Amino acid sequence: MINKALRIMIADPEHFQRVRLERDFNRQGYYAIAPVSNLKDMLTLLEYGHRGFDLVLINASLVGIKGFNLHDFCLDHPMMGQAFVYDSPLRQSATLSAKIRGSVDFSSVQLPDGALIRPLLHAADPSRQSITS
Repeated sequence: MINKALRIMIADPEHFQRVRLERDFNRQGYYAIAPVSNLKDMLTLLEYGHRGFDLVLINASLVGIKGFNLHDFCLDHPMMGQAFVYDSPLRQSATLSAKIRGSVDFSSVQLPDGALIRPLLHAADPSRQSITS
């Protein structure tokens, strides 16, 4: 069942990619989506927003600041539930996705599709987590 209260952020510098991801979520019944095009806007929404985001999708190329540790930021930020960082250069060979401590996923895929989005939505849904825990 779709949790329409699920809040999703898409952080990607490419307009086309943000629109495509948003449409993928809309097709699955999710409409509480905040698309952002740069790191500053992402940080602003996370710092000053009234509610957190259940799922945050981040294009790794969005973070161009040297010394900014995206992994630690995603793990430690209280306004982020599940984070998925895509188009990320992986140090591991022959894997498409690397799971990092449950709430942060890094993937080398250039743009997530429905097959990747569905499990992310399931993991991000707090109502499902209370049932499965």
